[in-house]
Amino acid sequence: MEKNINDMPEEEKVEKSETEEETVEDTNETVETEKETTEDTKEDKDKKEAEDKNSSDKKEKKKIFGKKDKKDQQIEELTDKHKRLMAEFQNYRNRSEKEKSAMFEVGARSIIEKLLPIVDNFERGIAALSEEEQKSPTGQGMNLIYKQLMTAFEEMGVTVIEAKGQQFDPELHNAVMHEDNDELEENVVVEEFQKGYKYRDSVIRHSMVKVAN
Repeated sequence: MEKNINDMPEEEKVEKSETEEETVEDTNETVETEKETTEDTKEDKDKKEAEDKNSSDKKEKKKIFGKKDKKDQQIEELTDKHKRLMAEFQNYRNRSEKEKSAMFEVGARSIIEKLLPIVDNFERGIAALSEEEQKSPTGQGMNLIYKQLMTAFEEMGVTVIEAKGQQFDPELHNAVMHEDNDELEENVVVEEFQKGYKYRDSVIRHSMVKVAN
């Protein structure tokens, strides 16, 4: 049989009152927790719906704007074709310039090789003239033509290879005779029989020389 609260001692009344208050507080906390959980669930649901809507809108926009117009597609194709043609044309020009330069080098070298014997003959002819003959109109004319030839060679990039007194270099000199001479250093060119020439960085004709020791 349940006791009447009025019949209870004062201490029991206080304890029962505190217990009832705690029960009410626990009930309130449970209600608040359930309310917060419900609000969080609703917020998550709204957020997910908003994200789904944004994703759907983006897909729709991509579908609408991603589709290229036929005219724009043709313009892109023609532009790409034009760029390819320009690149091929530039490559063709570069190849043509290289081939032209190579052909010029070969042609210039061939002409110089044919002119060298003429230069040699002029040098021999001038060397054979006496002092009086060199002062004559014929001698002066020969010297003038020879100087013009050498000036033209210099302008073309043709230079004479130094030989006499230089160390023998198989890349530049062609030794046809050998001389034993203790007064000279080893492998020194003591005499030049025929001049050698270079065209720019390449040897057209090696110097024909005599080497000591």
